[in-house]
Amino acid sequence: MSLLPEGYARIDELQKSTANGKNVLVAMKFGEDTKPLREAIRTGICNAGYIAIFIDEVQHNDFITPELLKHIKNSKFVVVDLTHQNNGAYFEEGYAMGLGKPVIQLCRTGVNLHFDAAQKNTIMWDTESDIPQHLKNRIIATID
Repeated sequence: MSLLPEGYARIDELQKSTANGKNVLVAMKFGEDTKPLREAIRTGICNAGYIAIFIDEVQHNDFITPELLKHIKNSKFVVVDLTHQNNGAYFEEGYAMGLGKPVIQLCRTGVNLHFDAAQKNTIMWDTESDIPQHLKNRIIATID
């Protein structure tokens, strides 16, 4: 018995969709200065009917990178804020894109995104209060 290309395609499709559920990994800079940003993103995701996963809130006994990659793989999509040009956020976005996951980018107005990321449609925000509704709208329009 052998697996045909169509079978591999179906396995790939199932892996993407069973990593579904309602979990959404959020990639961003973590710190005291980003707490309002974190909560605005969480609100937008929750208002769209999903669960925001922040890796620093996850209880685990593993090394952080495998745990993070597992959560990206098991997320329906990923939200990335690139305001602080955090290398980890860029890494996590690239990994998610490599898995074929939808990625929603956010960035504060006035921040110059890296050339590669600047080509992607990005939700630009002036204040954190702009984020929840814009993020909810984007999720509903592109994910649901």
